[in-house]
Amino acid sequence: MSETVLTAPLMPTSTSVERAALDATQAAATPDHRSRLMTAMGTTLVRKPYAEITIADVVAEARVSKRTFYEQFASKDECLLALCELLSERTLAVMSEGFDPDKDWLSQLNWVIEAYLGNIQKQPALIRTLCIELLNLGAPGLAVRRAILLRFVNFVIRQVELSRQHEPGRLPLSHNLAMAVVGGVNELILEAIEQGRGDRLLELAPEVTAFVKTVLDALEPHARSHGVR
Repeated sequence: MSETVLTAPLMPTSTSVERAALDATQAAATPDHRSRLMTAMGTTLVRKPYAEITIADVVAEARVSKRTFYEQFASKDECLLALCELLSERTLAVMSEGFDPDKDWLSQLNWVIEAYLGNIQKQPALIRTLCIELLNLGAPGLAVRRAILLRFVNFVIRQVELSRQHEPGRLPLSHNLAMAVVGGVNELILEAIEQGRGDRLLELAPEVTAFVKTVLDALEPHARSHGVR
């Protein structure tokens, strides 16, 4: 996620596609109260600014009692943070499902990027809201944001390490370079969402692929022989 502070009005609009994505998340999750409450929070966020959401709204959507809510979360902020964690885990799961390290690395790069963009494209208003609210939650929000970012950074590093099993001459991807890649891609995504292009994020795929490929090409042995560091 980007560290850029967004100041646009927080008024996301519900769409049928976004609602379907939330329903799919709920169906895939363990059908317990905690999962239902997180999904209810996500559904409510799509149609209502976070500042106006009450715990009563969330429990009504989840069809549970306030007592059940407080058995799972100390506050609505804690529920929101848990939702952010859940969505990041599910996005990584989608990206990992079709990854095959034995296949051509460029085709796998295309798969990972399209899976990432496509998953976010299903729920742009929710993603935009979460980006804003994480920054508004102070230290706890920043901690969760950092944890999510590191998950994606480590995912990229692992994919490069898998490719190095077939190309041992390739350099490893450093943590800092992986952070720059993930941060740069997320900036492009946030800009597109802010500009109302959240439902067309897959249009970014060619440029994102070219950007990431340029970075990974620098890890090739031939790049080092030509003075690329």
